[in-house]
Amino acid sequence: MWSTGDYSESTRKIFGLTREFYDAVYRDVHNKDGWSVYPTLLRPKSRGIIKLRSNNPFDHPLIYPNYFKEPEDMATLIEGVKFVLEMSKTVSLRRYGSKLNPNPFPDCKHIPLYNDLYWECMIRSFPLTISHPVGTCKMGPKSDPKAVVDPWLRVYGITGLRVIDSSIMPNLISGNTNAPTIMIGADMVKEDWLKK
Repeated sequence: MWSTGDYSESTRKIFGLTREFYDAVYRDVHNKDGWSVYPTLLRPKSRGIIKLRSNNPFDHPLIYPNYFKEPEDMATLIEGVKFVLEMSKTVSLRRYGSKLNPNPFPDCKHIPLYNDLYWECMIRSFPLTISHPVGTCKMGPKSDPKAVVDPWLRVYGITGLRVIDSSIMPNLISGNTNAPTIMIGADMVKEDWLKK
């Protein structure tokens, strides 16, 4: 993910950063123009789980995202950070005064800067998603114990209930889930309604 713009109060709010974290990391670039690149895992290996808290449908579920459970995910992001650093040194970006923000992340001050351990600490301190989780109502064959819906998006064991959103995707796609979600089940729903 790539973004340009100023580091301001709106940036802090968008990312949900605490005042302390924002001030420690971004105080020197506050209200200044800048650019950022956030290496993003489009195909993470780690998988989270979601559980019911109780049989009360109004109770919030228990969500365990398990970010970075698989070491390959962290290794990929660290390599992404290194790529961004090299990109920042190109003639094209240096022409505009491109340089790395030198302020260390607060939780990482005890680690020497700019090595793999530091990058891992930085990534764990400020993880981002692109807000497109999938798979909580996985589509799959009845023989799959983790499958919730069949190929026609009908919930196993419940008559008359379908799930038609990105939660049925067994795996995350390499892009925004909006258009695929709109298409999920569209023909099936139309076909059923035309039969009535």
